[in-house]
Amino acid sequence: MKPKLQKIIIMDEKRTTKGRQKIAIAKIEKENDCYATFSKRRQGLFKKGSELSSLCDADVGLLVFSPTGKPFSFFHPSMEAVVSRLGSGGAHRDDASRLLEAFSRTRVLQLNQMIDTIGEKLDDEVEREKELERERGACQKWWEMPLENLDKEQVEQLMVSMRNLQLMLRTR
Repeated sequence: MKPKLQKIIIMDEKRTTKGRQKIAIAKIEKENDCYATFSKRRQGLFKKGSELSSLCDADVGLLVFSPTGKPFSFFHPSMEAVVSRLGSGGAHRDDASRLLEAFSRTRVLQLNQMIDTIGEKLDDEVEREKELERERGACQKWWEMPLENLDKEQVEQLMVSMRNLQLMLRTR
């Protein structure tokens, strides 16, 4: 019968961050906190707009002004397409705007596919780098490996390497 392990939770009394907590929706009075919150929320809002346009094939237009009055915008497929649809009551106005919109959508899909491909390649390279690091770590301390674990060929190779090292040291 195995003894039961008890979890010991150590509470850090000096923790200064709030972590992820729900905050009351109210005006933020501190100017610096307001700027930081605006920046984070703006990025999240634009990310949601991008996801909505990609997942639902929707036309999205977001225009946000910072507390300092600086404008930030996100439009998909383009500002002209979204504004023209807004001005025409949601219907497409002319063939030129429909062609521009179709081209923009196609280009965005192509770029998203390129990003996915590059992301996969990056993941492969990161995995390859980890594998090389593991191999390098195993080879790095060859002199500390126990000789009992080596076979005959490895011992002979080690002996040749040691003789070569000895010769190189003598020549210097």
